[in-house]
Amino acid sequence: MNLKKSKLIYVFLIGMLFTACETLDLESLIENPNALGESSADPNFIFNTMQLNFRDQSEDMGNTVDGPMRMAVSGASYNASAGPTILNGEWSRLYGFNQDFTFLNNLAAEDENLRFLAGASKIMKAAMFTWMVDLTDDVVFSEANNVDFPNPGLDDGASVYNELFTLIDEGIADLESGQGNPPINDLYFDGDRDKWIRFANSFKLKMHLTTRLVRGAESTSGINALIAADNLMETVADDMDFTYGVDGPPQESRHPFFTGNYITGAGAYMPNFLMSWMRDSSAVEDPRMLYYFYRMTTRDPANSQELPCLGDANFPYCNIGDGYWGRDHGDPNAIPNDRNLRTVYGVYPARGAFDNQFVDVVDANTQGGSGIHPVMLSSWTQFMLAEAALTLGTTGDPADYLERAIRLHIQKVIGFLPSESPGNTAINTYVDDVLADFNAAGNDEKLDIIAREWYIASWGNATETFNTYRRTAYPSFLLDPVQNLGDFMRRFPLPQNERNVNTNPDFTETSILEPVFWDNNPAGILR
Repeated sequence: MNLKKSKLIYVFLIGMLFTACETLDLESLIENPNALGESSADPNFIFNTMQLNFRDQSEDMGNTVDGPMRMAVSGASYNASAGPTILNGEWSRLYGFNQDFTFLNNLAAEDENLRFLAGASKIMKAAMFTWMVDLTDDVVFSEANNVDFPNPGLDDGASVYNELFTLIDEGIADLESGQGNPPINDLYFDGDRDKWIRFANSFKLKMHLTTRLVRGAESTSGINALIAADNLMETVADDMDFTYGVDGPPQESRHPFFTGNYITGAGAYMPNFLMSWMRDSSAVEDPRMLYYFYRMTTRDPANSQELPCLGDANFPYCNIGDGYWGRDHGDPNAIPNDRNLRTVYGVYPARGAFDNQFVDVVDANTQGGSGIHPVMLSSWTQFMLAEAALTLGTTGDPADYLERAIRLHIQKVIGFLPSESPGNTAINTYVDDVLADFNAAGNDEKLDIIAREWYIASWGNATETFNTYRRTAYPSFLLDPVQNLGDFMRRFPLPQNERNVNTNPDFTETSILEPVFWDNNPAGILR
């Protein structure tokens, strides 16, 4: 559903809802006649805010890892990319959301008509805590947002995962009951409880796959049960994504990739290695290429004043030609005056410009910025099933899952501008080339191909690529940094803001090289 439909409600919410604080005493709010109490709160307003915070959390988590994962070009060291303040905002948002969750579910306990909202909110809470555990391992959970614990302690990631599986099942049960009214403004599934359930089951699949290295038998049985139940995300119509609007200031509703690159000129550099791979690795160009990237020019950089890496042998790509004007991973060079020359985000997912115009972004014919943030896609579900079938022997043929995953994602991308589709011949050639390589490969190479194709299909949200990389050390086509960025992070530290105010002895500084509970790979395996 479009953000435009909900922004007025959201503006009202900002003024109406209470401030997120981990130890807020709800009883004092109820007693205060000037504060919001359970009897006066509109559950749909609360749920609307929770949905937007859920979107923001997913987006920010992806932005946190897109530099290290080479989806955004960064010259920062891995130590800086995983610095002590990086997760300050995400941590605060998580516990603000959790406070709203508690408030809403207290209302739902007294009103059966709120059971839909309660079920969906449980699923969102489980996803948000899972994302945080995947980054930090330990989180505040059992003592969170509880006035009795002004300095709440940490729960280990493995135990939190167990609780989150249970929470998802509770959310599914709420939705399957058929009780409760759909939200007035469902930003993801338009009040379709079946799609919420499919998302919940697919998220459980993600959790089982994430933990397969340390819970092999449990992951295998859990995934097989989900396959047998046959209620996972299967089509593009099942995808969970947030749709932006087309309005500019004062109520900006457009995709951040659009506002950051199409208003006054490019604000990001596209990764050379990915553009090169998508253009050159198959007998045909990747069918998504012209949707992912928009070139403002067809000419190449003339000299090092336009592109500083030209002539530097340390850069394996630097300039790949054909007007694809990007950068290599770890490029430390200063930025020249190239804002109207760089390649930028295209039609997918930002609804920018299709790559057939070759004029600067300010003058380009765009789709207005009403793009999407992908939270969980049906194609990703198929990639998960492919990895599980290959590594755990779960039900199904990994090649079949891989083919379905690629085709689903190409279908989604081309759906953003069907008139420019490369056609079935090009799509079939691309898919057949990938499958030929897959079927001829050994198991390690097959896992690499799954991870690579999943990476390409994750454009717009790097979260799962970071998990896949730590779990598998693939895809191998990721570009080595052109300078020493240090050892690749295995986790993120607990946020500095929390450590500044929480005196609980649990909050000690941890090394970014210490793996999270589900990562048992050897040291130094990542780059």
